[in-house]
Amino acid sequence: MEDFKSRNKGRLNERIAAVICGLLLLVVILITSTQALCYWIPDWWRNEYAKYNTPQYVTGEMSLDDAVYITEQMLEYCIGRIDTLDDTEATIDGVKAPFFTEREKLHLADCRNIFLGAVQFRIISVMVIVGLLLAIWFSVKNRCDASRVKVEYARVLAGGYLTALAILVVFALFLIIVGMNNFTFLFTKFHHVFFDNDLWILDPRHDNLVNVMQEAVFRDAAVTIGGMWAAVSAVLAVISASILRKTAAVSR
Repeated sequence: MEDFKSRNKGRLNERIAAVICGLLLLVVILITSTQALCYWIPDWWRNEYAKYNTPQYVTGEMSLDDAVYITEQMLEYCIGRIDTLDDTEATIDGVKAPFFTEREKLHLADCRNIFLGAVQFRIISVMVIVGLLLAIWFSVKNRCDASRVKVEYARVLAGGYLTALAILVVFALFLIIVGMNNFTFLFTKFHHVFFDNDLWILDPRHDNLVNVMQEAVFRDAAVTIGGMWAAVSAVLAVISASILRKTAAVSR
């Protein structure tokens, strides 16, 4: 009886650990998708600015090239490749001058902390995932016959991933529904969650950053990031479902 209870407790712990692995993996995919959009997709920002004719919204006359340049500099700053935006200049109304206001630079410093924090969280998540994978392996090995260890291990991980994905899909669907009905509300709540000040509230009369980074661009970015996340997650879901199907008979 004690052995039976111990085995059941082991299975439960394995499933919980596998779900945690799945959740962390899905967050890692999300962070990586965000980084991919910001840095790895050629001309994504240029195409967006051309699509919405972004320069026309800037206070003063500004070229598309300058709009792309200040965005690239901002992204380089947020990932820590440059240490300041003081020297980032753009030509507006024929005058070349520093682009970012003090308020914008303070807000972007907050953005930098969040982005670098996300990168660090991804590293920690990968380390935790590796640790949990090892713990699950030894737990399965301890309670199963040698001939069934690999199959049971694969089933535990596949089931945990699908459970984690189901949890996040429900949450994502909620966000999609809210965003489709009122993206401004979702956009505002996002900033309230991640920022502890009001520096993100910029005045388009004085802060051209908000004129360049329009809400429509953020909306397209969210859709693109979500699409990449969904594509990778779906592939892993198909693999996980296939594992459960193929190993169903062996696990009995």
